Amino acid sequence: MDYPQNIFSLLPIALQITAPIFILIILGTWLFHIKFINQEFIRISSKFIFNIGLPIILFTSTASHDFKQLINVYHITLILATTLIVFFLSTCTANIFINAERDKGVLVQGAFRGNLIIIGLALCANAYPETGIAIATIPTAATIIVYNLLSIFTLNNSLNQQTSSLKKNVQDIIKNPLIIGIMAGLIANLVGVSPPGLILQSNQYIAQMTLPLALISIGGSLNFKQIKQNLKPALMASVWKIIVSPIILIILLFIIPVDQTAAGVLFLLAASPTATASLIMVEAMQGNSDLAAKIIILSTLISLFTVTVGFAILVSTGLITIN
Repeated sequence: MDYPQNIFSLLPIALQITAPIFILIILGTWLFHIKFINQEFIRISSKFIFNIGLPIILFTSTASHDFKQLINVYHITLILATTLIVFFLSTCTANIFINAERDKGVLVQGAFRGNLIIIGLALCANAYPETGIAIATIPTAATIIVYNLLSIFTLNNSLNQQTSSLKKNVQDIIKNPLIIGIMAGLIANLVGVSPPGLILQSNQYIAQMTLPLALISIGGSLNFKQIKQNLKPALMASVWKIIVSPIILIILLFIIPVDQTAAGVLFLLAASPTATASLIMVEAMQGNSDLAAKIIILSTLISLFTVTVGFAILVSTGLITIN
């Protein structure tokens, strides 16, 4: 579809892609504030989302799309290279913005670990309804594995904890329901087993429910009272995640060019705010959970502006397209 290439004309179009995502997050925040939903609702919803809803979405996407479209080395390389560059640069500069050595790993994890699986996929599905999730699935799976390994490394290093065993890390990755869903879909795709129409229709209903529920749960888990103090490191991590990360990806796109739709998907993944999973890992390792929460809140709030404007700019330059 052809759109006017003026940035100001494209902003409302980009907002149609990003605004629904953030409206649901704000709705979740409001519903939690008025006590319509509570922590138990968020806990049960999250359990359903990560163990049933998202694995089914990822299985359906990988099982029913062209295998060549799913496995693209360039797409995987671009998103992983972006992640590793941000990890390295934020690690080298973290001490400038953080005083306590124990908090360094929290800042670094917040800088590189994006919310790909919920906000990223939701943005891709909104921007590219037919192919967005299919293009994003394998790069997302590869990046999630790298996220976990880098998070364990940087948090262990800054918290001076004993490094977790490689065997346990591999087991956790293998048992991850999201990875299981993707691998099952790839196997079904390879052997030529296409899900029956009845299953696809049922899975579509689950998909229509899962991502909105996930976004509402994210909103309900955001505590805005936590952003009043120690904003400097949280703001810096947010800048790394939602501004520097997509800029690095854009630079890499000139080195490893891909088609306009794939470029749009990769941009939306790279520009996604910090993942809520980063807070869970920090809490599990007894780190500064207050800082981790601030990074999630700030990056999520600011990303509404950065993703919208960035997407509109890239469409206006012709680097990416909108379906």
